[in-house]
Amino acid sequence: MIPVIPIFRFRTIIRNLTRTPAVTQGNPPTAVPLQLSNNFKIQLLTFAFKEINPSVGISPASPHCSHETTNICPNLLQDEVKVDMMVLARKKRMKWQRGKIVEIITKEDGRLKYKVSFEEKGKILVSGHHIAFDTTPKVEHLFVGTRVVVQCQDNKFRFRPGVLAELPSRKNHFRFLVFMDDHTPVYVGLPFFHLVCRPLENMLDDIPGGLHKHFMEQYMKDWPYPHLTKYRVGQSLNAEYLGEQQRCEVQAIDCSLIQVVFQADHHKEWIYRGSIRLEHAQARFLELSARTEAMNESDSD
Repeated sequence: MIPVIPIFRFRTIIRNLTRTPAVTQGNPPTAVPLQLSNNFKIQLLTFAFKEINPSVGISPASPHCSHETTNICPNLLQDEVKVDMMVLARKKRMKWQRGKIVEIITKEDGRLKYKVSFEEKGKILVSGHHIAFDTTPKVEHLFVGTRVVVQCQDNKFRFRPGVLAELPSRKNHFRFLVFMDDHTPVYVGLPFFHLVCRPLENMLDDIPGGLHKHFMEQYMKDWPYPHLTKYRVGQSLNAEYLGEQQRCEVQAIDCSLIQVVFQADHHKEWIYRGSIRLEHAQARFLELSARTEAMNESDSD
C-alpha cells in the first residue's frame, strides 16, 4: 500500500528543486516563482515522490537519490543535435552564451564540429562537448559527474561550466550542488543548469589543468563518501584567498557549504567544506597526492 504524503512535503521539495542558484557572496536567495510546464511538473513530482518513498522501485539508470547515485553514466540514448537548434556554446573558458547551430561539419577523421551563431554577435566552431542543450534536463539523465553549464545569477544570458556534485536529497534540502570549473561551489535548482550535449568519456579531460582538476579527480574517487570537515558558526580557520592562506570566520553553514568572512578586508564567500582552499582539507589533499605519486613510482620500478 502506497503511503499518503502530506502535500506540504511536496511543496517544500519542489520549491528547492526550482530555486535560483545560491550566491557565492552574501546570503542564499529565496525561491523565485516559476512558470513550469506540465511535463516538467510531472518530472518534479516523480522525483519528490521517489525521494520521500525510497521503498518504491527506481530503475538503476535513474539515480534520483543520493544513496543510489554512482559516478557511472546511465546507458541512455543521447538527444539529437541538429541545425537550427538553440544551444549554449563555449565562447571563453568560463563564459558560455546562447546561440543557434547554423552548420554541422564532419571532419576527415569523422569528428563532428558545430558552427554556432551567438545571439549577441559572432560565430564559433566548437566540438560537441562545448555545446549544451538549451532545455531543462531530464532527471533520469542526471548523475554525479554530469557535465553541465549553470546560468549566472548576475547575467541570465551567460553561463559557466561545471560538474554535478550532489543530487537532491534530504541532506542538502533537495538541491543540486555544482562545482564550477573555477572551484566555486553553488547550490542550484533544476531549471538553472543545462546538460552538455556530447560530454567527453572522462569529464576530467574537459577541466583545465590545475588544483581544481586534481580536487575533482579525488572527489570522484571518494564518492559517495566525500571528505567533509565539520565547522561551527563563529569558528576561526585558515582558507586560501588572493593566493595565500588567510584567517577567516564561519558566518553560516548551508549543508556542504560554509560562508566565511576574511579578517583582512571582510570579503564574504561560500566555500565547500571539503575544498582544497581550506587549510585542513589542503593538508589531506597533499598527503593523498604524495601517496599516489609514491605508488606510481613503485609501480614503474
